[in-house]
Amino acid sequence: MQVSEIMHEGVTMAQISDTIKHVANLMKKHDIGSMPIYKNERPVGFVTDRDIVVSSVANGHGPEDPISLAMSRDVYFVYQDQEISEATKIMEQNQISRLLVVDKGQRPVGMVSLHDLALRTKDDHMLAEVMNEIKRS
Repeated sequence: MQVSEIMHEGVTMAQISDTIKHVANLMKKHDIGSMPIYKNERPVGFVTDRDIVVSSVANGHGPEDPISLAMSRDVYFVYQDQEISEATKIMEQNQISRLLVVDKGQRPVGMVSLHDLALRTKDDHMLAEVMNEIKRS
């Protein structure tokens, strides 16, 4: 089964120059908990709602500060035509629960998460294995 068969299509993204407040508002508007951060056409980071709280608010950054102060600079992605097993391997190795999905031109086309894996693959053993690897210290 390919990633394109289980991913959420479409990607809400922000630019590196956007403020923390702007990104938080995008997350609220689209009811999402994470998004890639771009500099023009290139992904340069990834931010979750938890990052905004833990990495910015806890460190004293204000809502008008740039999102670069809250985001992770690690961007992991998978191609839409890759097998799900390859996506789960990336998640396991990097202890992450979401991946950006790109096309062959590396343009964003969707996101795939543990939730997507759970709902669409019905493979409880694989899901448990991935979750175990992600949650290990």
